[in-house]
Amino acid sequence: MDQKKNKNADVEVGLIIVTVAILVAFIILMVVNPDGTLNAINSFFNLIISVLGPVFEVVAFAAFCVGLYLCLGKYGKVRLGNCKPEYSNFSYFSMMLLASLASAALYWSFTEWASYYQAPGLGMEPLSNEALESSLGYQFFHWGIVNQSLYTVMGVAIAYGVYVRKIKSFQTSAVCCAMLGEKVKGKTAIGKVIDFLVLFGILAALSSSLGLAVPLSTGGLNALFGLEATPVVQIGVVVFIAIVYTITSFLGTKRGMQTISNIASVVCIFFLLYVFFMGPTTFILKNIVNSFSYLLDFFPRMALFTDPIMGTGFVESWTVYFVAFYLNYVAMMGIFIAKVSKGRTIREVSIYTMFIMTAGGMIIFGIDGSFAIFQQLYGSVDVIGLVASGIGDAAIYQILEALPLGSTLLPFLILVLVVGFVAPSMDSASLALAETVTKRGTPKMALRLFFCVLLAIIPMSIILVGAKFDAIKNIAIIISAPFLLIIIGVMIGLLKWLKHDDRIGLHAQIVAIKEGEERDAALEEDAEKGLLPPQDGVLPEMAEHEIIQKEKV
Repeated sequence: MDQKKNKNADVEVGLIIVTVAILVAFIILMVVNPDGTLNAINSFFNLIISVLGPVFEVVAFAAFCVGLYLCLGKYGKVRLGNCKPEYSNFSYFSMMLLASLASAALYWSFTEWASYYQAPGLGMEPLSNEALESSLGYQFFHWGIVNQSLYTVMGVAIAYGVYVRKIKSFQTSAVCCAMLGEKVKGKTAIGKVIDFLVLFGILAALSSSLGLAVPLSTGGLNALFGLEATPVVQIGVVVFIAIVYTITSFLGTKRGMQTISNIASVVCIFFLLYVFFMGPTTFILKNIVNSFSYLLDFFPRMALFTDPIMGTGFVESWTVYFVAFYLNYVAMMGIFIAKVSKGRTIREVSIYTMFIMTAGGMIIFGIDGSFAIFQQLYGSVDVIGLVASGIGDAAIYQILEALPLGSTLLPFLILVLVVGFVAPSMDSASLALAETVTKRGTPKMALRLFFCVLLAIIPMSIILVGAKFDAIKNIAIIISAPFLLIIIGVMIGLLKWLKHDDRIGLHAQIVAIKEGEERDAALEEDAEKGLLPPQDGVLPEMAEHEIIQKEKV
């Protein structure tokens, strides 16, 4: 009995109850007074975005600077855990990219440029050639390196805290409290608040993400089988996706998530190559290069553009929104990145999360977006009109019909990709949620499965009551505001940790161990080849014989 009590003491049961109770209360409010609840949430959401807009941008840019320092600075050699990396580079990249993008990448890769074309940033004329040329470049920016750097900072901080500083938990609050040092004794009220924000934010954001996958999936089912998007079909989609990510969670990261991420990545590569070569290849290539050039030209202004003179609302609707969107996922991705990065150096983690993940996203958005732009200009699909009417998912399948097998194979691949993209994201969410409520040690599998079920119940409840996902999505963004303070504190705390540990010689020890292991591995390889170097002044037998022969000559 005491042993069972001690095991339960490692789980924040009260935190789970409070979070779930608040979510239930929110759903009830949406049923009883949907318009009033939605208006109140939207008003508060707009207030947060408009007032704190510049702060969001500055914090994201600061994270970008810190991320670059981690990539290029002297601390890059520090290894996070005294072991070899647990995952191959391909699996490592695939899991992190799919966990961060989820179904949003599939939807917005085809349609987001249309919004920038109609209402562009940087004071450009709407529906102009300049607005169209810049649209994909702006998409590269919003899904790119600046916002990805928020994940970099949090991921490195949690990994450093657990693997180097030996913190017993992957909880964001545990890392934050440890950074405060002697000022904090045990779990404080601040830690409880942080854990609640992480829990509530992930549940709300991932429920919204799963909600976005529903119309994309039902659109594919309609294109293939003529099924209408009835509540029964929508619930069926959620249940199917939930079964997949619950199975992967049960199998564990190595057997479950790694496998489905690798499969989804291969399918995605095939899909992109098909669109690239079967579509207008030259136009796609030109538009990607041109858009990347636009990003390089206007990168600083995009990052810090606040639109004070014209006040078009573009910054609040897109740039600030994206920073808030990424901040909402920062704890989840930080925990997940830390879990899969054991054995990698700070430089490796930073390069993958900032540059390689950004490059992967740019390829997806570049190929899909450029093909959609081509269809708008020279094809028969009114992408802009469909997006403006609120049925952008229908635009995706109409765009694909222009390709060979566009009404059979490609919709089927989209359905596979929806599951393949969403499942790793939901799997990483269940892991992050379980870690957040686990004080020490590895979370119980039952706890992960509980959160898998909860992540499905919330969107199903919203569908059944006929509510909109916009409300819960905006709540998730509102929750991101406190993460401004959290990420600022994490940046300062991480840099202090690194400076202190370098000063006391800890980093030198870690690097020496790594270099020693690499040297031992090289010696072992040479030994297997019969190429041992001299040791303690004694020459290898063959080398000594050769020298004697030379002396005789």
